[in-house]
Amino acid sequence: MQKTTSYSDLPLIKTTCDPLATTVEYPLVTPSTVDDNDKAWSLMYKAIIDGIGADPQNFQLIYPFMTWDWPVSLNGYTSSAQWDFISSVPQWSATGQYVSSGTTFDDAYQQMLNVVSAETSDPKLKADINTARNTLNLATNNYNTILKQAQQAYAIETGSTNIPTFTEWQGSSSGKSWSANLESAWTEVEAVQKVLNQFLRQTETPGLYNAQERYRNEEYYTKFQDPSLDTFPSVPSYSISMDATTWVNKVQSGTGGSSGTLSFSNNDSTYDYKDTWAGGSASVSKFFWSVNVGGSWQRIDEFVSDNKLEVTVEFEAWDQITIAAGRWYNGAFVSSIEEGPFTRGFSPRGNTGKAVWGKNGIMSLQKVGMIVCYKPSFEIQVSSSSFTKFLEKWNVSGGVRIGPFQFGGGGGSTTSGWRANSATNTFSGTSTSDTALIIGVIVNPINPLTNR
Repeated sequence: MQKTTSYSDLPLIKTTCDPLATTVEYPLVTPSTVDDNDKAWSLMYKAIIDGIGADPQNFQLIYPFMTWDWPVSLNGYTSSAQWDFISSVPQWSATGQYVSSGTTFDDAYQQMLNVVSAETSDPKLKADINTARNTLNLATNNYNTILKQAQQAYAIETGSTNIPTFTEWQGSSSGKSWSANLESAWTEVEAVQKVLNQFLRQTETPGLYNAQERYRNEEYYTKFQDPSLDTFPSVPSYSISMDATTWVNKVQSGTGGSSGTLSFSNNDSTYDYKDTWAGGSASVSKFFWSVNVGGSWQRIDEFVSDNKLEVTVEFEAWDQITIAAGRWYNGAFVSSIEEGPFTRGFSPRGNTGKAVWGKNGIMSLQKVGMIVCYKPSFEIQVSSSSFTKFLEKWNVSGGVRIGPFQFGGGGGSTTSGWRANSATNTFSGTSTSDTALIIGVIVNPINPLTNR
């Protein structure tokens, strides 16, 4: 498998609607509704913090929602869906967008290692290192150019829905040519990297060569499983504390997870994201309220500004699942070079060159956990006018989304547990899916001094 993420570009903070997203699968906000929509997401963020005790110093609410149904792999193997999600670097935002074609943490780590200054008093060795680094930069730039073009083609075709994932798309008829070009470009990058590493062996920067060799040691890698591939390429390994199948089985047997309740109203004040680890939040392009009618997802505009709206979401179970990078990652070395030394043009936090750490740095965030939930149920109380306006769609709906939560079923169907109560102006329902959801991640800022 070729690498699928950029060395030079960190995830973009989106401040406007995504023009590539589809209105069929993920309804978009409009300029007139963006403020109210962002308020709804912020209220959900606060509700999760208050309801289950998530810590704003490390919690990120993600969108679009993600199902947690990764297949269980044999030891030494990892499914593409699992690897794509847990390896990706989160967006620098309290409420952030997950992009399956984004930067991976292992790529960011490798790029950081390549800008650590290699100290030597040998002028010839210094010249050889400079030449190797220049050649590596040329090869990497070529790879990144192809990657950006592939990412754009992927986003246009999929509407930024992450369905299929970027990796799976590369096995499709429209993605195979990009996959071949990326594979070729990445082979060139790897060849030059090996040359550079041989020179680094002779340098005096404590721990640099060992960190490079540890990163490239395939004993710390995993075999990547993807239906579109004929082989099982090696990629840097990540682990999770429990697989989805085991967790759901434990929940169903009454031995896993904890019950939880979230609630908010449109009259609540907007949450102050300055109190979060990110110090703020980007505008959310996906609409908070949507309903599935005839197989198409539509915005529920009447809920957005209804000052009588009150929401309660309960779930049968929730939990925090730990994510950890494999032994290829040397966290102790990262801590030891918090202030460098770095090559010319780079500085720890961007004061005298491109930042290595922090919001705009080469290494920004590490995903160290995820918040999952099972069988959410909801009750939405609205004004009588909103109830009347929405009732027709409710009666024929195939599902409702409330921020990161998706509920499948049938509006007004007693067999699926969905109800509309005109006496109390409430809509209620329970998820019919046995699949767990990922509603957020736990992040770890890298070398976090003055990150914001």
